[in-house]
Amino acid sequence: MTSYWRFVEQDGGTFVESESISLSTRVPVGLGWLVEPFIKSVPRESLRDFLNATRKGVLQPPASCANGC
Repeated sequence: MTSYWRFVEQDGGTFVESESISLSTRVPVGLGWLVEPFIKSVPRESLRDFLNATRKGVLQPPASCANGC
């Protein structure tokens, strides 16, 4: 998976755009029942976890502000 990020500071805030691209291939006949759930869930979970970590990092004050900024 490849991710592209764009950050724009505007209107007193920062806009973040994320674009993720992943490649796929055909699943060999007979292995679909075993492989397809993994192929479909991992990219989605990976992107979800990454976005949640980004949100947490943005909303959490820097360590230097622990006693107030």
